[in-house]
Formats: sequence, C-alpha cells, structure tokens
Amino acid sequence: MLKTKNLEAAFPYPYEEFADHMKAMKTVRTWEHTSRFGHLGDDQSSRANTARVVEYFFDTYVDKKEAVHKAEILLSIYDYIGRNAEIFIKKGLVETLAGGPFSVESSLLRAVHHIFTVVERPASVDPRNVIALATAFEVFE
Repeated sequence: MLKTKNLEAAFPYPYEEFADHMKAMKTVRTWEHTSRFGHLGDDQSSRANTARVVEYFFDTYVDKKEAVHKAEILLSIYDYIGRNAEIFIKKGLVETLAGGPFSVESSLLRAVHHIFTVVERPASVDPRNVIALATAFEVFE
C-alpha cells in the first residue's frame, strides 16, 4: 500500500496549474538569458533547462518556498517520465519526437502529477501502477 502525503499541504499544486506550467515550458525552454543564472544561450542541457524552470517559478510566485516546491515537483515529474520512458513508450503513453523530446499523453501527465502530489515517496512508485492510473484517467478524458 502506498503511503500518502498530508493532503493539506502548505502549497497545493492542482493539475490545472501544473498543466498551465507545462504549456509555459515551450517558451521557457527558449530563454537564452536569466536574471539569476545569467546567459544560457541555446544550451538545452539538463542544467540549463533546470535554471530556466527555476527562473520561471521564481518569477511566477511571490512566495519563494512555493516557487521551489512547485519547480521541484515539475522537474521530478519530468525526471520520472524520462527514467521510465521505455515502458511508457511501449504502452503508447509517450512518443519520441524528432530531435529527442517526448510527447506525453495527458492521461500519463495527470497520473504522474497525482502520484507526485499525493504519494509520500513518488519516485519509488512502480511505473506499472502509474500506467494503471493513467488508463483509469483515460476513461474520464
């Protein structure tokens, strides 16, 4: 049985808010300069993109603890999907696009978001359980 986080977290992060941030990432990934980390150019390394995400969240939220909390969740979701991409691709929930980025089905995003905002140790959740949850979310889309 999965142990859940306290549902009354200090900074709730509803899926709709997360989805808005995901949409913003298309633009954020193109930022060549940040005020906190300086010039990044067109570098698309993990480090450069993390800097862009942190900059975006710090610009979005007045409360810097909330900014860090939500940036950490978003980056952790990206990491989890990337580490488990092979199984998600096999199940048709992720597609590799030209140039390497992924296209992720909304049901999988919703499932992973749910896991990362509810489960105490989300990174340790078996991806097969996430697939089951994503399949359940597909019913409601």
